[in-house]
Amino acid sequence: MTEIQPFVRRLRIHGKTPRVRTTSLSYPMLVRDGIMSRIKVMPFFAGFNFSVNKTLQIQPTTIPLCGVYILQEMSAPEGDADAGEIRFRTAVRYGFSVIIQNNDHVAGEYTLDKAYQAITIGLFSDPTFYNNKSFRIQGFTSGTRQHFFGSVGLDNETPIAELRYELVADLGTITYPPIVEDDLEVIHEETIFPIDGDASQVQQVKLEYDLEE
Repeated sequence: MTEIQPFVRRLRIHGKTPRVRTTSLSYPMLVRDGIMSRIKVMPFFAGFNFSVNKTLQIQPTTIPLCGVYILQEMSAPEGDADAGEIRFRTAVRYGFSVIIQNNDHVAGEYTLDKAYQAITIGLFSDPTFYNNKSFRIQGFTSGTRQHFFGSVGLDNETPIAELRYELVADLGTITYPPIVEDDLEVIHEETIFPIDGDASQVQQVKLEYDLEE
């Protein structure tokens, strides 16, 4: 029986690239932005405002609003923590907030349910969501949903209903191989034949391999 190996995501810097201490967006951020980009094109959310910033102050002018946030990133050692390169099995809690104006609690809750269905079906039925050129998701381990009712505005004059949905995504193993400054970049091979004769009388072979990685 073939042993199935866990998916491993490696973050590495090319050996010939100058050691610039900056990186691109982290994996959890790439996933968050991928979620938001897909929600923006869902028909249900036409006319909505969008946010990935939890500090946004909710005002009547920002409603209806859909937000996607990183709530928590959780990392645990993959294998023995004190052996080999640093490896973290990483899971992230993503938060979804859908806020609508609510003049009728019953109708508002039905609308929140439609928003939930649009998000879950729209994301989970799209194979490019969890497997694309920017990121891959190992799986989804849990989710929770809540409905809240309240009001916003200077005098709390605008009643609202809010869907809060949390989704935990397993992003696999992120590894951090050590930086080795003396990378093997070129291999040079050259024949000198015959050993005890006149090598100048024999056509020699010279080979050079430029190692890209």
